[in-house]
Amino acid sequence: MRVDAQRNRDRILEAARALVAETGVDATMEDIARHAGVAVGTLYRHFPAKEDLVAAVVEDSLAQMASLTEGALAAVHAGAPAGPSLGQLFREIAERHATDQAFKSAAGRLDVDAEIEAAAPGTPIARSVLGITELLRRAQLAGEIRTDLTLADLAVLLAAVPGAEVSTQARARFVDIVIAGLAPPPHT
Repeated sequence: MRVDAQRNRDRILEAARALVAETGVDATMEDIARHAGVAVGTLYRHFPAKEDLVAAVVEDSLAQMASLTEGALAAVHAGAPAGPSLGQLFREIAERHATDQAFKSAAGRLDVDAEIEAAAPGTPIARSVLGITELLRRAQLAGEIRTDLTLADLAVLLAAVPGAEVSTQARARFVDIVIAGLAPPPHT
C-alpha cells in the first residue's frame, strides 16, 4: 500500500475508533470521513461497507486487548503473582470496556467456545482468551483466585461494569469490589 493510502487508512481508523467509542455504531460514514479529513470516496475505497470499517475497529480493539493480556502474562512469567496481575488486567479491560464501544464489543467476545479458540490460533481473540485462561489457571493454582471462576464468569463480570453513565470513581469502586470477590473464600 502506498504511504499516502496507508496514512489515509490510519486516519480513517482513528476517526472511526473515536466516533464508535463515543456514539457506538451509529456514526455515519460521512461523519467518519469528515472527522478523518478525507473524502467519502476515499473512505469507501478502503472500507466498501460500514460493516467492514466497524469490523476493522473491533479487530484493532481485540489486538489492544491481546496486547494488554500478553503484558500481564509477561509480568507473571517474570515473577509477578498471577492473581494481582489478573486483577490489574481486569481493571484495565473494564475501564476501556466502559468508555469505548468498540472495546466493549471486543471484550464481549471473550466468552467463546474452545472450538472457536482452536479454529483461529494466533488471532487477537485467541491470544486474549488463551492468555487470560493461563493467568486464571496460574492464579487458581497459587490460591490467589477462587477455583470455581471461569473465563465465562469473567466475561459476565466485564459485561456488568457500568459505562460512562457513572463517574470514574464509582466505576473504579465497582471494579475493586468485583476484584475482591474473585479471592478464594477463607478457610474455616
